[in-house]
Amino acid sequence: MPTPVILIIDDDPLLIANLAAELGHQTGYDARVGAGPKALQSVSHGPDAVIAGHRSSGIDGLALLDELHQRDPHAVGLVMTRESDLEATEQARAAAGPLGHLSIPCPMEELLPRLQAGLDRRQLNRQLADLTAALERRDHDLVRSRQAVEKTQAALHTTHTELHAATERLVHAEQLAAVGRVTTGIAYELTRQLALVGYAEALKSRVAHDAELVELADIIIAAQTRLAAMVDEIRDFAATESEHDSVAIRREPADLAAVIDKALAIMAYDRDVRQRTITRQYRARPLIALHHDKFSQVIINLVSNAVQATEPNAVLTIELDIARADQFDQADQIAPASQPARAGDTGGGESRQLAVLTVRDHGCGMSPEVLARLGEPFFTTRGDRGSGLGVGICMRIVEEHGGRLRYESSEGHGTTARITVPLLGHEPNAREVAP
Repeated sequence: MPTPVILIIDDDPLLIANLAAELGHQTGYDARVGAGPKALQSVSHGPDAVIAGHRSSGIDGLALLDELHQRDPHAVGLVMTRESDLEATEQARAAAGPLGHLSIPCPMEELLPRLQAGLDRRQLNRQLADLTAALERRDHDLVRSRQAVEKTQAALHTTHTELHAATERLVHAEQLAAVGRVTTGIAYELTRQLALVGYAEALKSRVAHDAELVELADIIIAAQTRLAAMVDEIRDFAATESEHDSVAIRREPADLAAVIDKALAIMAYDRDVRQRTITRQYRARPLIALHHDKFSQVIINLVSNAVQATEPNAVLTIELDIARADQFDQADQIAPASQPARAGDTGGGESRQLAVLTVRDHGCGMSPEVLARLGEPFFTTRGDRGSGLGVGICMRIVEEHGGRLRYESSEGHGTTARITVPLLGHEPNAREVAP
């Protein structure tokens, strides 16, 4: 611990010299003397204690102690007055307290205990300040450590979330791979068995005189083609994205209303379909570039889902219209196009024309939870009757045509499936359309 520095200030040089000499002799302190009101400023680093005379030759001891405490709140301050100056003595005792006041000539038996007590208090205050600063640093370090822990926890949570998502993707990929392996194994056998349906061509030539039988044979032939395409589609669904994206479907110009009619004709002999009434509301007959078999598969799937969601004698509605792209809001609601599409008009969103196909039923509907999972592989509400792939396959086919398939539904109020696809000449990938 460094030697305390004691500064004694008064206008009596003999008094302060004797006090400094005696303090240095008895305590070993570094006792220094000063004269005048600026004596405190002569000590560069500040004294540990000041003994100042009050009201002598212009020296204001109380003002000096105030200046001292502004520089060092823990410094020791003692004020001296002459017993003959009653007013100065009363002021000093009121300001510094009985233990902070000394009467000149300041006997050592009074000065030393008060000075030592003040220096001890000063040392304790310094230690307290050091401990407080150490505690504040520790609190600061704890806050930083807590922030680091929270940051690490957030990083761990993010990593856990990413790992969980990666695991789900891996499981999903394995599921699709499993479907692909199984489908590859059975595709050959299914195709071979479906080839037997080709005999319908031979039967058709023998019953050419019976128009009804010819029509039934045509339906069987169309069903064979569609079933073979479905096998290929399921296998394609299970393929990886890179494999899927590497093959662009070949589309040809077609009348969408005619495609719908043909798909419904294929379903006309289905017992469940025949127990429902299907109404068609064609406000337009849009021309689009499409893959006939794939798009027919989508229509058949949407109608089949509507049939499964309704009771016999229910009414299903199929609507067909044209709309501008800017007439769709975020909920995919549409307003009919005010003007028909103009040839060669393939401008931005305001002029781009879309075909809008809507399949609406008033059946059991779906909860928001079920609606949110539509298109998720292997998710089905049909139990053993569904594979959980139909909606996902339909969404993919529609997206391959540059369109969107969206569902709206509420329990007890039915379901609306809406397809929007660009009109012929308005699709973004027109190069894939066969001439």
